[in-house]
Amino acid sequence: MVPPLVRALAVATATACLALALPSAAPATTLGKDGKPIVNAAGSTLLVVAHRGGAFQWPENSVEAFLGSAEAGYDGIETDLAWTKDGQPVMSHNDVLPDRCTGAGQSIHRLTAAQVAEVRCADLAGEKVVPIPTFAQLAKVLADHPDIALHLDLKSYPGQSFDGKRTYATRAMALLTKYGLLGRTKILTFYWSSMLPVIRKASRSIFVTAYDGASFDLDLARVRLADKLGANAYAPRMVHTSAYLARYVRSKGMDVVPFEVFGAEQLAFSIHYGGKTQYLLTDEPANLQRGLITNTIAIDPVAVPTTTTLPKRVVVGSGTYRAGTAHYPRILGKAVPTADRPMLDTVTIAVTVSRGPGKGTLRAGPRSASFGSVSVRLPKGTKTLTLKVPVGNNGDLRISTSRTVKVTVRVVGYTRVRFPDSSVVGTSVVGQQAPVVLAGA
Repeated sequence: MVPPLVRALAVATATACLALALPSAAPATTLGKDGKPIVNAAGSTLLVVAHRGGAFQWPENSVEAFLGSAEAGYDGIETDLAWTKDGQPVMSHNDVLPDRCTGAGQSIHRLTAAQVAEVRCADLAGEKVVPIPTFAQLAKVLADHPDIALHLDLKSYPGQSFDGKRTYATRAMALLTKYGLLGRTKILTFYWSSMLPVIRKASRSIFVTAYDGASFDLDLARVRLADKLGANAYAPRMVHTSAYLARYVRSKGMDVVPFEVFGAEQLAFSIHYGGKTQYLLTDEPANLQRGLITNTIAIDPVAVPTTTTLPKRVVVGSGTYRAGTAHYPRILGKAVPTADRPMLDTVTIAVTVSRGPGKGTLRAGPRSASFGSVSVRLPKGTKTLTLKVPVGNNGDLRISTSRTVKVTVRVVGYTRVRFPDSSVVGTSVVGQQAPVVLAGA
């Protein structure tokens, strides 16, 4: 079992998203001691979602978990939609049955609904006695508990075709329509590049979070694609989520939803960049809800930009920069430790221009986007310019000049957005294993 201290995620609705025609969120059932929804100083409402139905409290993705979460008064249930060989919807995080289930190694999409009904997965004691629920069983729990929202993860399987993923999305939207759940469902998926056009054709208003689990570094092109396809939120792993990336996602009108967040400080980062409604998803919703109610989780974290000055300046680029030609010096892993990529804000660079013309410009900024770039006049003669810029795709900068000059680029230090212990009330009691999904305000 993952220790209950270390995993936590937070998400929020960016202000730019508020104009979208979003479905109404389910009423808040996580209430403070005053009997009112928990709202921080920024006006964000903080709600609790049970990941896989609350996987550390009940057997994951089980009827017991769905019912337990609904009766406990959480604000949402997150669960995973898979499909059998004969096209029946079932609730399983894995298409390939894991070791915790009978028939381990078999794929749900190759089994009939009758065969899946025979599968038994482990309960919390390790006994393989828990059946895989059907969507109809989940829908029955939701019908009996109208105050809880559904956060539905649309799954695929290794090797599934692009058209196959689109078919799964079509089926999912038809299913939500059939059971009258469109207005209380938020969709998340890692397969949004294929599924989003289908989802948007069926509904312009349903909230969709585009999860990206790839090992890219600040891939702004992916952010732009998610925005173009109509995602409401973009979710990178926390290890890739810099302060710059958070701001960039929000500049595109989407919410930023970092996942696999570890510890109180990263949770504070997520809350700080959140918006009007934040659904906090966790395997231990009871602990999270208790932490919010008792104020042991800071809901108003204070951001403190913290600069690290390198003991020795690191040369990341040197040579003749020809007019109009971009250069991409590597920063992450070379001058800035990869471990400091989360919450990274800017790097401070010293750019020495030799025999400058005294006219023209030098432009420095993140690779793959002009957002956050700075432009300065080229000096006359030899001079060192000190600039603060964010890092872009692949951990690189983008530097160009409008005149041909000799340039040396050194990294002086870097700044991260930190949340020191003094801004975190008590000890985080959040247990978190997986992505948080965000719902519209």
